[in-house]
This record gives sequence, structure tokens and C-alpha cells, in this order.
Amino acid sequence: MTEKITFFKHIQKSVIHNPMMNNELDTQELEIRKDPLTGAQSVFNPRLEDKVAMFYGKSDMNLIEKMAKESESRCFLCGDAWKEITPSYPADIVPEGRIEIGEAVLFPNIFPAAQVHAVIRVGKKHYVPLPGFNPKAVSDAFLTTFELTKLLLKAKDGVNYLAVNGNYLGPAGASIAHPHFQMVGGDLPFTYLEKILDCSRRYLKENHTCFWTDLLEMEKTIGKRYIGATGPVDWVASFSPSGANEIIGMLPERHSFLEMDTSDISALAKGLVNVLCGYADMGLSTFNFAFYSGPLKERDSAFRCFIRIISRQNVYENYRTDDYFLQKLLDNELILTPPEILTEKMQKHFNRYRAIALHLLHHA
Repeated sequence: MTEKITFFKHIQKSVIHNPMMNNELDTQELEIRKDPLTGAQSVFNPRLEDKVAMFYGKSDMNLIEKMAKESESRCFLCGDAWKEITPSYPADIVPEGRIEIGEAVLFPNIFPAAQVHAVIRVGKKHYVPLPGFNPKAVSDAFLTTFELTKLLLKAKDGVNYLAVNGNYLGPAGASIAHPHFQMVGGDLPFTYLEKILDCSRRYLKENHTCFWTDLLEMEKTIGKRYIGATGPVDWVASFSPSGANEIIGMLPERHSFLEMDTSDISALAKGLVNVLCGYADMGLSTFNFAFYSGPLKERDSAFRCFIRIISRQNVYENYRTDDYFLQKLLDNELILTPPEILTEKMQKHFNRYRAIALHLLHHA
């Protein structure tokens, strides 16, 4: 039952003599939130809500474009350079060596960090500002990863866990400006996925229902963090985010990548593009995402496929990192934009998608 899900909030008070208030006593309230599945904490200080620029700075678009232009000539994803200088798979895994769909190209990482580690080019263009991401290019990139998933299951008995991921621009960990995704996986789940699988299975055992479908039902009922849907994918702002401005997209009918079809992938791509447009409206320029599958070899009824998208530090001269001890070593996240406000910022982009979809349906 959805009543088993708790949106935990705890208020703490911090008292100081504040030099900005003539050294008078200043009591500041902190709101501690816990993730309803894992219990991971995040903290919100309302005083910081109007001071986001202190943490993110203003994106220097001229600097980004300058850096992108300077790196374009040596980019291995531009033009046909990838045909000559990127590795390829053995024929017994990928018959053609690489997977091409539209402008997307998938090939193995030359320095893998996992048993399976693929790199995927997202379109031909070297640099794309966040509002410029094309749903077709993103969808084609996802399609290459699902094609590899099917081939891996035939060729490698050991591969059971996969995730598709993205880093965009330097502050998010990208080594090149050209949009690209990465798929990683193997016979063991990554730490976060293992935690999520364990927690989801525990919830199912205790409540006899799936956490993910219960969560979606409850978020739709509450309404404060439910953003909207792109076809079969439902989007919410994370109650207790594990990264800045975290948005979650859930596929309540899909347990693993193997169950997904082209309509699921198209809807996922459109939703991701909507989120990136929302980030751009907020003055943000970088992001990470991870899209998780349940086990490939068995249907795990406790799990549903979902994507997490977070914004990262903006690009400007000598920018500061947005992670420090709080996130990296204490596993707590700092909330600068409350999820309920973030929902309002995102909804207009999803409403626009819904209006276009209804128009096309009406004139079909």
C-alpha cells in the first residue's frame, strides 16, 4: 500500500550571532529530508534559495563556445574520425564491430571501467547548448544501447546488469564537448543499483507491492512533485534528491532494458530533452544522468526501469566544484531549489510536449 511510503522531514535549528544582522541572534531553520526508499538524507536551508548564484555562478556561454570550437578539430566523434581511431567489438559480439543508428554510433571504450563499457555518439554536432538537444538524436543514441543489450545477452553469459549514463561538459566529468553517452555493466550490479535492488526487494517483501508503482501513485495523488508524462514515462522531482535539481523518470511497466520498445525509448528521449530545456531556463549548462535496468536474466518484480538526471556546476573561469565533503564523504545532498519549486519550473516544458502530442493526435 502507498501508505507505507513516508516522505520524512525533520526540522533542525542553528543559532548564531550574525554579523549581517548587527551581530544579533539569528535562528535559521534547516529541513532534513530522507529518501523514501533508501533513507539517504538531503538538507534544505531556505536562506540559500535566493542565493543559488553563490554556488553555481553564471554560465559563461562565450567561454563554452570558445572551448568547444578549440577542441573540435581534434574531436574523435566529429565527421568520420571515429571510423579510423575508435576501437570495435569482436564479430562474435557485434557483427559489424560498431552499432550505427541514424547519427548515433556505439563502440567500446578503449580504457574500460567496467566489464561492458560502450561510448555512444549523440549526433554529429560537436557542441550543443542544452535547449538544442534533439529528441531524434537522443533516441537514436539510446536505441544503439538497447541493440547492444540484446547482442550481449546472446554473446556474454556473465552480463546481467547495465546502466546508460551521460556526462555533459567538464564540470560534469566529460572529457570532450561532443555530446555522448556511455553504457556500463557486467555480472555485478554497481553499488547504487545494488542498494536500490536490495531496498526494492525488501519493500516488496514487507508490503507485497512494488515501491516504484506505489511511489508514482502517491506522487500523482499529492501532485506537488509530479511533473507530467511523456507517453509511458512518468516524471517527478525527487523528494530527497541525491544530486542538484534531480528529476526522476519512471517506466512503471518495464522491469529491464529487454522489455523496452521503440515507443518507450522515444518517450524517454523526449522527457530528457524537456528536462534539459528546463535546466537551461534555470541558467544551467551541464548535467549527468543514469538510466538503470533491472537484472537481464530474470524478471525482478520489485524493480522498474528509471532514469535520474541532475544538474552540475556551471562553466566559467575557475569554476568551483559542486561536490564537497557533504556529498562525497557524508552522502548527504544540499538542496538549493526545493523539489516542489523545481516541479513548477519543469512542468511548462512537459505541458508543451503534451499540447503538441494532443494536437498531432487530433489531426491524425
